[in-house]
Amino acid sequence: MTKIQILGSGCDKCRKLAANAKLAAEQLNLPFEMEKIEDINQITAFGVMMTPALAVNGKIVSSGKVLTPDEIAGFLVAPSCDCGSQCASPETKTMESSCGCGTPTESASSCCCKENGSEKESGSCCCGGDGKKKIMTIILLIFVAASIVFMVIKQIKGTSAVAPTAGTGQTISAVPPMTDVLTVYYFHGNQRCMTCNKIEQLTKQAVEKKYADELASGKIVFRAVNVEEPVNEHFVKDFSLTTRSVVMQKNGNFKKFDEVWTFVREPEKFTEYIQDGVSRMISDIGSAGK
Repeated sequence: MTKIQILGSGCDKCRKLAANAKLAAEQLNLPFEMEKIEDINQITAFGVMMTPALAVNGKIVSSGKVLTPDEIAGFLVAPSCDCGSQCASPETKTMESSCGCGTPTESASSCCCKENGSEKESGSCCCGGDGKKKIMTIILLIFVAASIVFMVIKQIKGTSAVAPTAGTGQTISAVPPMTDVLTVYYFHGNQRCMTCNKIEQLTKQAVEKKYADELASGKIVFRAVNVEEPVNEHFVKDFSLTTRSVVMQKNGNFKKFDEVWTFVREPEKFTEYIQDGVSRMISDIGSAGK
């Protein structure tokens, strides 16, 4: 039985992804069980940075977008043996009984050819798959070469360049130097669910409500940052980010506030949580790396 897991906060996109996954499995007449994971600790344990995410048999196959039923079906079905004209004559080559031409199999590794009584493994899951192997090797080499060129260019430009904040055109540096200014970050990705937007809204409101004077004087700064923009990717490493979250930083110390996902449906508790965090950071109680 195939296990399908939907990881997310329970937002509209999460529900849509779950519905599409259910439809895909039903169209394939595939026995399945579905689990919806909304706990932030379980989500981060999968290494997911963007929701909604889809896992099949415990492995993340997509994150940050709502796949269509057809796209999901591609992850639910096993590879198929598409031999076609690649198979030689039946006298010299035959497919394993578990791998009939065009018949889905549980594992591509079970597909092999028998040539003159000896088994010949085929990476393309077909007889005569050497041609496809060569093509895949060439594609892989091109990809590796392109990756190396990209890394060299990035190295030349330098990774310490300033980064624009989302939608403002302003710039922010990497981890700011020792300063008395308290920076309240909200980190997000390209695709944002309703819950993500709500967290940013509540965080900003909580700071503005109690610390308007500090914001006006520049003692506190609020920034929403898209960590998927290349110039902002360093924040993921700088703050050991495992999910979209709120981070406060002052005097070289920082503290992550991942419980925002827990309190997002309780605005009063959310506001108290953020304001208490700001108060502690202003007093330099926040400890580095937590």
